[in-house]
Amino acid sequence: MAELAVHGGSPVRTGPYPSWPIGGAEERAQLERVLTSRRWFAGLQADDPDAAGTLFGRRFADLHGAGHGLPVANGSVAIEIALRALGIEPGDEVIVPCYTFISTATSVLIVGAIPVFADIDPGSYCLDPADAARRITPRTRAIVPVHLGGHMADMPALLNIARRRGLHVLEDCAQAIDATLSGQKAGTWGDVGTFSFQSNKTMTSGEGGLIMTDSPGLAERITALRAFGRFNTGDAARSSALECRQLSSNYRLSEFQSAVLLGQLDAFPAQDARRQANAARLTGHVNRLPGLRHVRTLGADMKHGYYYYLVRYDPQHFRQVSPDRLCQILSAEGVPFVPGDRRPVYRHLVFQPDNVRSHLQPEAFARYKDRFANDPPQCPAAEAACDCTIMLRHQVLLAAPTDIDDIGEALSKVATHVEEILEEKQ
Repeated sequence: MAELAVHGGSPVRTGPYPSWPIGGAEERAQLERVLTSRRWFAGLQADDPDAAGTLFGRRFADLHGAGHGLPVANGSVAIEIALRALGIEPGDEVIVPCYTFISTATSVLIVGAIPVFADIDPGSYCLDPADAARRITPRTRAIVPVHLGGHMADMPALLNIARRRGLHVLEDCAQAIDATLSGQKAGTWGDVGTFSFQSNKTMTSGEGGLIMTDSPGLAERITALRAFGRFNTGDAARSSALECRQLSSNYRLSEFQSAVLLGQLDAFPAQDARRQANAARLTGHVNRLPGLRHVRTLGADMKHGYYYYLVRYDPQHFRQVSPDRLCQILSAEGVPFVPGDRRPVYRHLVFQPDNVRSHLQPEAFARYKDRFANDPPQCPAAEAACDCTIMLRHQVLLAAPTDIDDIGEALSKVATHVEEILEEKQ
């Protein structure tokens, strides 16, 4: 093949890949309906029967086969509210994966509980059930698996552990809209599932989130906690049947965001079908190249959510090049790869003991600090993944099939020129 573009050769392609977010007729129609209705508020508990948010929550829950879908302000507060609804209290321990976005763990701290970081399965990059089980203590109250990039975690194994130990399971589905494992959708395996509609997600309103559950009792608590702790008293004779019983804030989603999400929901099936087809096409290219593999558990009966298309490369084959430099080389060829997470969650400064002191009770803080000092998180699978993972964002998979072939050609070109990468390092 010709010389690498980063060294002066011609790139594989010069045209752009699809941008995101995409809004069109579906979103415009729903926004117009809310705008002209002059009904811009979903109600005191954000659950008025005719509200756009209520309709979206019901349709989103139906998509996943769940009983209740409760929209909230964003995906991070969705986790926080869900933890509170499950009864997680200050000083409790909650097991989280160490390879994910930080809010999976910061939400635990915000409710006063202690995040306990567990390693990932190198095949899926999701929470390793065996390592999660190893970290359970008498103070553990919940496990929070993350369906990373749209890949479902090993929910049968994690549920088995949780049931044996009497633990709650909160699924972080921020990256896994409509993902499925063994015929069951993300967010329906555990006690609750949380979703995000932040601008990068495969369904978006710029910001926004949702909590899903089959439990009427949990749904009632979540509904109250997203709106100042207002519980329905059931007393129809009172002028107001709502009473603030539990400290909380306002986490309601606006009707305009809900309108956008209703439009996104209409557009989602066609977009998802294209992502699925193009991901399969790209995997065919990746599997033919030495030193590369698509991060996906083989043999799993799973529909991937494809928020990210993750590729792991063999550092030895690629001459120990960093993910950052490999992405620069591929970007020069016209393919927009970006590095995966470059450090496990626990290496972010926010989790250093001095930075969490004010969020934990003294006894809980002492345990947290002691653990960091004497038994720091050791997650070798995650540490290794940070040094050899690159990824494509989901909108790239909305391109034409020939554009996907260009990605395969660019990867093949780089794989063929690994010696030039070695020369760079000398």
